[in-house]
Amino acid sequence: MALSSITLSSFRCFNSLKVDLSSGANFFYGRNGSGKTSILEAIYLVCSGRSFKSSNIESAVKLGKESFKLKAYDNDSGFIIEAYKERSKAIQLKLNNKKITISEAAKTFPATIIDNKTFSFTEAAPAFRRKILDRAVFLSDESYSANWFAYFRSLKQRNKLLKERQLSSLEPWTEKLASLGESLTEKRKIFFDQTKNEFGNIINKLDLKSHKVFISNLNVNYDQGWDSTNDLLTTFNSEKDTDIRRKVTTKGPHKADIKIFIENTDAKEILSRGEQKLLAIIWLCSQHEVLRSIYNIKPTLLIDDVKSELDIDTFNIYISLLKLIQNQVIFSNIEDQINSKIEAELINIKKFHVEQLSQ
Repeated sequence: MALSSITLSSFRCFNSLKVDLSSGANFFYGRNGSGKTSILEAIYLVCSGRSFKSSNIESAVKLGKESFKLKAYDNDSGFIIEAYKERSKAIQLKLNNKKITISEAAKTFPATIIDNKTFSFTEAAPAFRRKILDRAVFLSDESYSANWFAYFRSLKQRNKLLKERQLSSLEPWTEKLASLGESLTEKRKIFFDQTKNEFGNIINKLDLKSHKVFISNLNVNYDQGWDSTNDLLTTFNSEKDTDIRRKVTTKGPHKADIKIFIENTDAKEILSRGEQKLLAIIWLCSQHEVLRSIYNIKPTLLIDDVKSELDIDTFNIYISLLKLIQNQVIFSNIEDQINSKIEAELINIKKFHVEQLSQ
């Protein structure tokens, strides 16, 4: 669902700010340090209970203040969601004045963030790409959260047994971990395949193969974390000696990855920073569209600092991509000279000059 408005109180550089949002495209622009990213952070935080800028949410409390409060409203549903954080205390989330969990907030007001970390999609460690995939599967599959937590609790227990060499207790935990891991992997693969299909659809709609030569030789595959010709229990048993020696479970879905190659070469070794950034945006938008079209989930898409490291040709592709998105999108940029291009190309867009908002 789309947010109709958000109010910030004592958050980052803002004493008090209310922004009325469009259900379509929302564009925040202004100089560095004006608060563009802080507004996107506030929207993401009230929707998820987490910040994409820092693991220390307390740092978002304005200097000289003891707490911050965020309040977002959706006109269509009548839902009001609030986030309140006092220094040295846990964040509190409320939906229509009733306390909710982070998981409940994320499912009620789902939001996807594309920022500088996401732009490193091809360069990042496998754990980052797993996290990107997992966040989407959490939204699409009601049973995934329980499956995920059960798997990693069991993995922790098996690793503890390996580390302490309690090998007589290993078999039942190995069998449980294998069963949970197979289920987890199946859910991931379903969503990955759907995303890969939509990724191809977007590439065709944007005619990217004629604009970017590397697209024609691009391969994106899911590595499940063990040899796909064997089931997971067989793999655990065959790797038992290695696991005992290393005192850790060396194979399984906790080692999964999304592999991106140009022919047979890792994409990060070939693509420019701008091309990697475009690839990340297209992949995240593909996940976004899968949630909308297949699962009837409509996350708000947040994109921070869109122009940096994009040449004009790549930027034009990016604008064309934004035109395909049917959900609410909120994005920011520093460079004022591209504003007219954005305004001319995108319909139902609402522009915000952040310095004027904060006056």
